[in-house]
Amino acid sequence: MQSISVSPAAPRFLLPRHRIGLVLALLASAAALFPWLIDSGPSLRYAIDIDVYREGAKAFLAGDNLYTRSYSVGGIELPFTYPPLAAILFIPLALVPYGVALVGWTLLTAALMWWCLAVVLRHVLPALADADHRVIAVWLLPLALVAEPVRETLAFGQINVILMALVLADTLTRRPLLPRGVLIGLAAAIKLTPAVFILVFLVQRRWRSAAVTFLSGVGFTLAAAAVSPGTSLTYWLNTLSDTSRIGNEAYSSNQSIRGFLARLTEPGEQASTVVWSVLVVLALGLITAAMLRVHHVTRSAEPALGVVLLASTVALVCSPVSWSHHWVWLIPVAVALAGTAWQRRSAPAAVLAALTLAAVFASPHWLLPNDYGLEYTWPWWAHVAGNSYVVVALAVVATAVAAPRVLVPAAGFRAAGSSGGITDHRR
Repeated sequence: MQSISVSPAAPRFLLPRHRIGLVLALLASAAALFPWLIDSGPSLRYAIDIDVYREGAKAFLAGDNLYTRSYSVGGIELPFTYPPLAAILFIPLALVPYGVALVGWTLLTAALMWWCLAVVLRHVLPALADADHRVIAVWLLPLALVAEPVRETLAFGQINVILMALVLADTLTRRPLLPRGVLIGLAAAIKLTPAVFILVFLVQRRWRSAAVTFLSGVGFTLAAAAVSPGTSLTYWLNTLSDTSRIGNEAYSSNQSIRGFLARLTEPGEQASTVVWSVLVVLALGLITAAMLRVHHVTRSAEPALGVVLLASTVALVCSPVSWSHHWVWLIPVAVALAGTAWQRRSAPAAVLAALTLAAVFASPHWLLPNDYGLEYTWPWWAHVAGNSYVVVALAVVATAVAAPRVLVPAAGFRAAGSSGGITDHRR
């Protein structure tokens, strides 16, 4: 087997001439965050999901069953939909004033978004030094923060970027602090959908990491059950199967196969479970084929970036409900596609990168009539535009099956003027 390792060059983007751009990027990031911290008045902006997290944690501390009551937040009643472990981990949010929780959560989300960009860039531009990846990530951060999935994550105070960071730390870092699989297991115990990333290890035949993922997920879940057995039983036996707690499947923000089908029905009707199940199975088959193809052309010693990004589409496309703010994974997808387009001069990657960027910045599902059942009035073409995240994701998956290198930025790429070298090891 042939493997290619790249010796990074000395940092190139920490020179004095780049510092002005760095400062401007930081100012732009601060400007992007400001609307999600300060409302008109001025007063602290209200992020409803942070309040749900806080109220769930308070109920847990009070010994209440999280799932037999609702929570009064923002003038409405909402349920707590996460597994019990999440409420335990949200306790720090409940122990501080709302303003401290809002600012801390928002800054943590932004910092982890920057870190995720830096990790992805290390795989997209392997010839550059890690310091360069961090600088470029600062430049990209303002754009990432105004992309619709991240913008909505900030607006609601959602956990999506934090979960993405856990997965990337488990799969794409050089020397993880914990055995690979532990952090994915933790993420799955906080919110079930990250469990799909066990596919990354299965595709690569890393059985030990797959076993660690499964056992850590079970272990974290049992730990929460030991602390509050009644709450855990209610969640796993009743709450988990109650889809009515999640919201209106036909709402335009539900960017999933199920959401697409729901918007094609008549008001008051349920989307066909049989049709949905068949489409999910077909999508799973296509995604698995794409992951195997990308893994075959990379043969990396660690999970390849493309394989990880493709695994994210399983949770997003196949879940009954994938709100648009769940789709933060489209940002690293766009970075990977843009890197491939540039380094390989790949037209398919360039087209897919453009479509991905258009989807996350235009967010057509908000431009079309939405809410109050208006999605049922969409003409046929609106169902394409209004499901843009699903369309883009499936386009990337299908292209990866036919041309897997579309998600494999050139391993031997060297930036102009780089002194980095490429070493070819054969074994």
